[in-house]
Amino acid sequence: MIDLPVGGVPSRRKFLGLLGTGAAVAAGGGALSGCSSGGGGTGTEGRAEVEGKLAGLLPAYIAYEAVKPDLPGENGSSPGFLKYPSELKRAVPNKPVTSGKEVTAMTPLWGPAPPGLGSNSYFDANNERIGAPVRFNIVDGAAYLDKLGPLLAAGNVPELTVMMGWMASNITRFSQAADKLFEDLTPYLAGDKAKEFPMLANLPTRAWAYGVWNNQLKAVPYPGTGIPWALFYRKDLFDQHGVQAPKNMDDVLALGKQLTDAKVNRWAFGAMVPEVARAFRAPAGWHKDSAGNLKHQIETTEYEESVAFNRRLFQSGYVHPTVIANPSADVKPLFEGGQVLMYQDGPGSWAEALQRQLPINPKFNMQAVLPFAHDGGEPIVWKGEPAGIFTFVKKGLGEARIKELLGVLNYTASPFGTEEAVMCAYGQEGKHYVKEASGAPKLTALGAKEVANTYIFLGGRPAVISESQYPGYVEAMHAWEKACVKYAQEKPFEGIRVEQPSKLAALSQPFDDKVQDILRGRRPVSDLKVALAEWRKNGGDEGREFFAKVLTDNGR
Repeated sequence: MIDLPVGGVPSRRKFLGLLGTGAAVAAGGGALSGCSSGGGGTGTEGRAEVEGKLAGLLPAYIAYEAVKPDLPGENGSSPGFLKYPSELKRAVPNKPVTSGKEVTAMTPLWGPAPPGLGSNSYFDANNERIGAPVRFNIVDGAAYLDKLGPLLAAGNVPELTVMMGWMASNITRFSQAADKLFEDLTPYLAGDKAKEFPMLANLPTRAWAYGVWNNQLKAVPYPGTGIPWALFYRKDLFDQHGVQAPKNMDDVLALGKQLTDAKVNRWAFGAMVPEVARAFRAPAGWHKDSAGNLKHQIETTEYEESVAFNRRLFQSGYVHPTVIANPSADVKPLFEGGQVLMYQDGPGSWAEALQRQLPINPKFNMQAVLPFAHDGGEPIVWKGEPAGIFTFVKKGLGEARIKELLGVLNYTASPFGTEEAVMCAYGQEGKHYVKEASGAPKLTALGAKEVANTYIFLGGRPAVISESQYPGYVEAMHAWEKACVKYAQEKPFEGIRVEQPSKLAALSQPFDDKVQDILRGRRPVSDLKVALAEWRKNGGDEGREFFAKVLTDNGR
C-alpha cells in the first residue's frame, strides 16, 4: 500500500493529473476484505487482504496486443509508441448489449459536463457499437465522494458505479456496502471464464487482485502505472535563464533564488511538498526502520528534515503566494502561464499540458525531473498501486444482464491500437476528430463540445505512452518511467492491500493541517513534535499495532 503523503496535495483534487500515461494511480489504498486483522468486518477496525491468496478468484491473463510497442516497458514501466497506427483493430466485433436495454452508469468528471443522451452524437456513436444507450450520471469529481456516500447508504446505485480506491477507504463500512449492493463477478470472470471477455482478460492480474472485497471479485479495475507523482519544470524557461533541473537540494535553493522575481510575477516553485519528502528519503507510508521497528513516514527523521526544508522554501519567498494562501490551489494554470517554473503533479498532467499549451505556445517545453536525493546520493521513488479506479456492477440483475454489462466494460477496456479505444476517447473520425499529420487524433469543434471522460472511466486498459503528436514526449516519458522504476522503494506491504482503521484514517487531516501551518510560519517547527505526539496518542500507536499484525500474520 502507499499512504497519501502528509503535508501534500490531496490526491482527490489532483485526480486527473494522476491519470498517468493512460492509467490511474491512487495514493492512499483501497478498502479490503478477506483475511481480517483486528476487525469484525465492519470496515472501522481495519482489514487486509493478501494478493497471493486470491488466485482462484482472478481472471486468467490472456494478452491482447493490437500493435507492437516501439519502446518496450521494462520492470514495470509503460511501453511507448512513437507513432499512431495507420490501421486500427476491431477488438469487439459484436454488440455486447443484445437486449438493447438502456445501461445506467455513474462516473466522475473534472470539467464542464457535455450535452446529455439524445443531444450528443459522441454518445450515439459509442452506444451504436455497444448496442444500447448508456445513460451517464456525470458527477463533478470534486463532489464525487460527497454524492457517493449517501447513494450507497440509500442503496440506490446504478447498474455501473465507478469509484476510486481512496474513496472506498473513506467510506465507513464500505465492505458491508459492497457485499450488499454489488455483484460478485467471480462466477463470470475467474480463471478461464474471462475468455468470454478478452479485453478484460488482457488487464494485468495484479490490478484484478485489487478488485476483491469480501473474498469476492467485486470490481473491474483500471490499471495504474505505479508511479504516483512527478516533479515537473519548464525547460523552455529554464533554458532562457541558463539553469538546469536540480540534482540535490542545494540546487533547489539556488534555483529558487535565481528564478524568483515577484516584480515580474514569477516564482520558482508551486506545490511540491511530497516530492521534497521523497527526496529526503522519507518512506511513502509505513515502513520498517533499520532495527526492524514499524514506523510511519511522519515519525522519521527524514520526514522531519523535509518539513524543515519545505518551511525554508515557503519562508524564502520562492513559493507562489497563491500556494501559500491555499494549500489546495490549482497550480496548473500558474505553471503553464510561466508564473511557476517547477511543481509536482501526477504523470498524466504532462500530456494534458502539452495538449493545452502547444497550440498557443509552440515553445512550451514541460519536462519531468529525474529522481534525485536531497544530498545528491541514490534516490528512492515511491510506488503507487496496481489499480486505483474500480467499476462495480449492481447486484441481483440476473446472469444475462450481468454478462451484458461486463460486455460493456469489455468494450471500454479495449487497449491502444483498437477502434474501440479511439471511439471512447475521441468519437468518430471526420466528425468528432480528424487525424493530424502525425496520425494523432485531434478533436474538432464538435468533439471539443461533446467528448468527455465518461466511457474511459468505465473500463481501464493497460498503461501505455502513446501521445506521439507531441515531439519528444514519448521518449522523455519512457526514459523518466525507466529511471523511476529503477529506484522504486521496496514496501513491506507489497501485495497486501490494507483498509486502515477508521480511527487512524481520521488523524490524517488534523495532522496535515498542523503541518501546513508550520510550513507557512503560523506555528513553530517545534510543533511538529507536538502534533506527532497527539497523532500517536489519538490512534497512531494503535494503528502501528494493527499494521504490525498484518505483517506478522503474513510472515513478514
